[in-house]
Amino acid sequence: MKEQYTRHIAEENGEMRVAVKSPKSTIVQQLYPILEYDPNCESITQVKKDIYPQKQKIKRCVITYFQDVIVKLETSYKIFQAFKLRIEGKRPEVYQLNVGNESIYVLLCPLGAPQAARMLEILAALGVEKFMVCGGAGTLANEITGEKILLATAAVRDEGTSYHYLPPAREVKIQESVRQKIIDCLRAEKENFLEIKTWTTDASFRETPDKVELRKSEGCATVEMECAAYYAVAEFKGLACGQLLYAGDVVHRQGWEYRDWHARNDVREHLFDLAVKCVLKL
Repeated sequence: MKEQYTRHIAEENGEMRVAVKSPKSTIVQQLYPILEYDPNCESITQVKKDIYPQKQKIKRCVITYFQDVIVKLETSYKIFQAFKLRIEGKRPEVYQLNVGNESIYVLLCPLGAPQAARMLEILAALGVEKFMVCGGAGTLANEITGEKILLATAAVRDEGTSYHYLPPAREVKIQESVRQKIIDCLRAEKENFLEIKTWTTDASFRETPDKVELRKSEGCATVEMECAAYYAVAEFKGLACGQLLYAGDVVHRQGWEYRDWHARNDVREHLFDLAVKCVLKL
C-alpha cells in the first residue's frame, strides 16, 4: 500500500513553504532547496569501511592544504603513506606521523567545503575523533600579516555543505571546549595569535567589493573555502575540530594583493607544526 502524502502550501514573508508530510517524516519544502534541512542522522549513503585498512586505531588527524610541507615531510621520511582514500578522481593520500608514542594521520585535502566534509566523514568512520586543520586564507584587512597565527572561532556560512549538517543559520562556531584547548596550547607555545571570524565561500572568483565590505561589517577577518563545513560536520557528528589559518593574499575593495603567500614556506611549516601540537591536546 502506497504511503499517503499531504501537501500544504503557504506563503510566509514572501517565501513559499510546502510541508510534505508522510507517516515517517515531515520535511518543510522551502523556496530555496539549500534551506531544506533534514535532521535525520541516518543517511542512505554510508562510508564502506571494509575498503580501508584498519590496522591501527588512530584517533587524531591533521588536515592541511600545504603540499610543499607534505612533500618535505615525505622526502625526509618523517611521514609515510598509510593508505589512499577511495574516491572518484585523484585519490588523496593519508599519511602517518609518529610523535613520541602517539601516531596521527596527516591528510593533504582537496580544496572546497564538499571535499572537507567528505574527508571528515570518511576518517570519522575509520575511528578518527579529533581533527586540526591548517591552511591559508585571504585577509580582508591589509594589516593582518602572515606572521600572525589565526584561530578561526566562527565562520559565516556562505557555502552549501554546512546546510546539510546543521539547520540554516548565518554562522557556525567552534566548540568551546576545543577552542579553549587550542588557546591553551598556543599560549604554552608563546604564540602571537588572533581569534577571528572567517568567511567561508564556494566561489573564490566571486569575492566582489560589496560582498567583501558586507563580510567585514559583520566582523570577518579572512575568507576561505572550508571552515564552515568543518565546524558543521564536527558538530553534527560529535567530533572535535579546530582550524588554524595564516593570512596570505589580501582581498579588499582596492583590489587583490597576492603577497607571494605560497612562497612563505617558513610560516606554512610552522603552522603545520602548531596544528600537530594542538591536535595532541584535543
